[in-house]
Amino acid sequence: MTDLGRRTAAGVGSVLFMLAALGAFNRALAQAPATFDGRPTLRIAYETVPNPPRHYGEGTAIDWSRPGLTLELLKQVGQRLEVNLSFKRVPWKRGLLMVETGETDGLFHASYKAEREAIGAYPKTEDGRPDESRAVFFQSYMLFVPAGSSITWDGTTLGGLDGRPIGATAGYAVVDLLERLGARVEVGRTPSLNFPKLLEGRLAAYAEIENLAGAVIRSDPVRYASVSKLEPPLRTSAYYLMLSHRFVQRDRVLAEAVWDAIAEVRKSDEFRALSDRYADGS
Repeated sequence: MTDLGRRTAAGVGSVLFMLAALGAFNRALAQAPATFDGRPTLRIAYETVPNPPRHYGEGTAIDWSRPGLTLELLKQVGQRLEVNLSFKRVPWKRGLLMVETGETDGLFHASYKAEREAIGAYPKTEDGRPDESRAVFFQSYMLFVPAGSSITWDGTTLGGLDGRPIGATAGYAVVDLLERLGARVEVGRTPSLNFPKLLEGRLAAYAEIENLAGAVIRSDPVRYASVSKLEPPLRTSAYYLMLSHRFVQRDRVLAEAVWDAIAEVRKSDEFRALSDRYADGS
């Protein structure tokens, strides 16, 4: 074989190897979490409302062909620690109750509120503060208003409400923030139910997690074309995998290992590649 032939064959071999590796990677992404005989199981709950790209789909079903970045992250955590993972989708407030009672071992995505420490445990720094380096990710609450709204928000003060209510999702941390800002808050169950209230004039504004709100707006862009988003964010927070006190008391070492692995996976090249794939829709 000539040098050119050898180089061509080697190049073809490299391409075939890369395609095979990519195929194996794609197949791994499309699978439910790996199982490990004789190893502990971590039961995790999360919302029935989609929060793309962190998790997709509405209701209790999980589509493992494209479950979302947080589930992909936790799958990798399970593989690193050889821990079995069991996921269940429930309404947010029920998920909080399940963690509190020990019916489930973990819940995402939980922002830190001091009163939630009675419900479950967060990763902490040595001086007892929530450890943002071991958070799952960060996201923002934004304020949405209809066309022609007189509502103003400068990052410190809300104006133009005239006693009218701001909508928010029941159980979310933004409710307390809005009340501290002097707003009257009307809570509802989901963004898909709250946004129509905004269009109908029953709410002066609606405060929601940016990703969740964006999913509803994209689902019917014509209907929501008049809705605009005020800057800056109401708040930007770290969101954690909250673990139940029962789980932490039963196996503190494993609990800390899970939080440590979340930080390690989040910084890994493999997870960054996954994030890029989700970002470009592939």
